[in-house]
Amino acid sequence: MKKFLTLTAILEGLTGIALIAVPSSIVLFLLGKPTDGPEGKIIAMFAGTAIVSLAVLCWILRETPGLQKLVKGMLFYNCVIIALAIYGVFWYGISRPGLWFIVFSHSALFVWGAATLIVKRYYSNV
Repeated sequence: MKKFLTLTAILEGLTGIALIAVPSSIVLFLLGKPTDGPEGKIIAMFAGTAIVSLAVLCWILRETPGLQKLVKGMLFYNCVIIALAIYGVFWYGISRPGLWFIVFSHSALFVWGAATLIVKRYYSNV
């Protein structure tokens, strides 16, 4: 679980920092359209701040015993991100490489996190 949470913290931290530092560039890469005005930039920066907060939690708590609840929370987060990205593809017709990168990377994190929980449960019952 520690490796999963460490990698999650690093990837989400970098993403959140990028959204805060250069929101227009990241939104353009992900969605194919720049943010409209300062409001769009601020919303992207809010999202970046939330993502960095998740990264900080994963980083700080990765050494704590009994991390199943945190991993389950991150699995939920990954599911929602995947669903929103796929919604964007099918409902709005957005088919940018950045959006597909989100789908595949969060799918990989979801599978890894779920496998971590399954292995933990199996070995704790043996």
